[in-house]
This record gives sequence, C-alpha cells and structure tokens, in this order.
Amino acid sequence: MKFEIGDANDTALCVALKHEFLRCDDAFKEFASAGTAMINEGENRRIAYTAYNAYARFIHHLYEFMLGAVARNRQNTTKLEADLADSYIASHTQRVLTNRREAILKGTAPAWENHISSFPEKIPPTFAEEFRRFRNIASGHVKVERSSLSLTDFYARNHKFLYMLYRDVQSWWGRLDDEFPDLEEITAFSVLIKDGPPQQ
Repeated sequence: MKFEIGDANDTALCVALKHEFLRCDDAFKEFASAGTAMINEGENRRIAYTAYNAYARFIHHLYEFMLGAVARNRQNTTKLEADLADSYIASHTQRVLTNRREAILKGTAPAWENHISSFPEKIPPTFAEEFRRFRNIASGHVKVERSSLSLTDFYARNHKFLYMLYRDVQSWWGRLDDEFPDLEEITAFSVLIKDGPPQQ
C-alpha cells in the first residue's frame, strides 16, 4: 500500500514502528541483564537459554523495525523481496558504520567511543543476509536448523553492527518523555472486564 508522509497510514505505521522499537529495546535490556549474569555468575543452561531467547528477540524486533523503516522511506508497505531487503539493510548499516568512523577520525565522537580499530571500513558482505537468516531461524520460524545454528558465532561476527543499528534507531525512536507514549490500541489493551461484554 502506498501512502504519503503525514497521512493516516503513515501515522499508523509510526505507531507500529515505535512499538517495534520499544520491543527491541526491551529485548536488548533483557539480553544485557542475562549477559551480565552469565559473566558474573558463570554459565549454565538456564542463563544461556534466557540470553539466547532475549538476543533472538532483539534480532527479530530490530530486523522488523528496519523493514518498517524501509517501508516508510519508500512510502510503500508492499513486502520487499529478500534480496532488496538485504540491500536496504546493508546500505543503511554501512552508512551508520561510516558515520561512526568519521566521527572518531574527526574527533567529534563521544569520549566513551571505542578506538577506530574496533570498526572495520566495510560491513561484512554477508551481514544483511545473515541478519535475515538468523531472524528467521532463531526467532521467526520453527525450523530444524535452529538446534545447530550457532547464535554465539553470529554474535561474535555481527553484534557490533547490530548494536550500531540499535543505537542509531534509539536516537530517534527511543526517546521517551516522562509519560509512556500513547500507542493507541496497543497501550489501550486491557484484560479487565468493562461495563458490558465485548461487541462482536
């Protein structure tokens, strides 16, 4: 479906994007907490399971957010073919990486930023495809490959790029005022019994 920036469909997409980023943020915070526990308390199956699930949800929601952002940029919610989605995600990730490197080289990066040696000039050529694949297998679909797919290896290869995307998105979509945002029916959800039965 095509739409114009500022129309009702765009507004609805922005609510969905905000919701998707908040889900991504929740998953990342849960992953960070589980990762900290793993470091401080030692590894065991339960904490590995918790960390895996949180990281898989983080991947899933970040990927879905990126697809929604692409739809907004294109002003079209028609589903993208996998190769086009990969191309958009790779291009945006490369732009974020290049901006990060340039800020370090120009001396405008925050004092806490990592050294330039932490950031390669180019993202791995398979990053976007791997991002999509791990989103599909680790979280999106029940597949036989899940038990043999190493999220540990994926994390080692790609976490710095996912984290850069997350922080880039957070700077725009993660801004929360003192009051939690109104996400329409999402934040109107209730399990309380109201005055009358639900209408059918």
